[in-house]
Amino acid sequence: MKNQFFTLLGIVTILLSCSKEIFEQPIKDVKFPQNFKVDHRLGLKISSIIQEYSKKGLPGVSVALSDDEGVWEGASGFARIEDNQPLTNGFVHAGGSVTKIYTATAIMMLHEQQKIQLDKTIDNYLPQKIAAKIKGASDITVRMLLSHRSGIPDYIEDESFRLHWFNDLSQRWDLEKILKFVNRKKYLQPDVGYNYSNTNYVLLSLIIEHVGQQEECKWMADNIFYPQELKYTFYRNGKDFLDAFAMPNFYMDRFGDGRLQNVTVPTKVEIYSEYGDGGLVATNLDFVRFMHALTKNEIVSAESLKLMSTPTKDSEYGLGLDQFNYSKKQQFGHQGAVFGGSSLLLYFKEQRVVLFIAANCDGSLVGGKTLHLYHEMKNKICELVAAS
Repeated sequence: MKNQFFTLLGIVTILLSCSKEIFEQPIKDVKFPQNFKVDHRLGLKISSIIQEYSKKGLPGVSVALSDDEGVWEGASGFARIEDNQPLTNGFVHAGGSVTKIYTATAIMMLHEQQKIQLDKTIDNYLPQKIAAKIKGASDITVRMLLSHRSGIPDYIEDESFRLHWFNDLSQRWDLEKILKFVNRKKYLQPDVGYNYSNTNYVLLSLIIEHVGQQEECKWMADNIFYPQELKYTFYRNGKDFLDAFAMPNFYMDRFGDGRLQNVTVPTKVEIYSEYGDGGLVATNLDFVRFMHALTKNEIVSAESLKLMSTPTKDSEYGLGLDQFNYSKKQQFGHQGAVFGGSSLLLYFKEQRVVLFIAANCDGSLVGGKTLHLYHEMKNKICELVAAS
């Protein structure tokens, strides 16, 4: 999730009230190593950076990239620090809000098939019982959902939702709970301004399912994952699908001083519970292969990609893609965060490079040593790629 600025004191209180056994999990010995170019020109430099920051205190870091030279990946640090299990290539990582790129891509595919018009209101595409629960559904367009201009509140930012989740960190939430908490907050006027809301992408998931006439996870697999040979990309694949392969444990710097708390169980609960706002996981190389195909117009047309990557008024956000400017050059993509993990998927237009970064520590809390280290490392890698 993006923009999760939880109250640190509240989190600390709740985490301290629980035994650590609740949060830790063993790592499944099912990895998906894939071939990559070992001697890639950027590989040694990126390896040096991630090794530096894992020594400084980041638990584990994994990076992959794709360009005209080929694909490369590397990892450093630990998948589980309690027993020093190393993080290696072939692990599956949480996408967090990187998932939004996939959701937006699916909507653009349906748009190209003339099944969705971006400027028609969402009551035309949502199941009637869902549309009836969204205030102003007859005034909010699909484009507004994609660009976070709908005015619909973010369910994650509702204090009652946080308390509900934190009171039982092992309890998953469902669509009914999401809509309940959304309607506790004040809606903003549609299209007045940019207001990032995970709820927008939950609703887009429901549109994909309703218009595609197929369960959304199956639609995504049939129309994106299988055609692009993304064999190690998983999205809402069943009740406990995350237990089928190796994922790192997840950590939070709860005091902001580098002492890490294992929060694996609540992080997985979050992933299980999310829709198109953050529920996708994949290997490093599957993330970069997806973005490579998207930017090569192998999934949607150049016209659709331009719509996705062009910022709307008063923001740097387009239709599912955010703008970045490392080394004063243009990139687009998305950052992601889950309860105990961080991610970034970027396309560097001038260099024609796709980059994915994942760390098994939270990168969205305000302040803290681990937060600082993650963003410092991320920025150093991005500046390296932008200058290449």
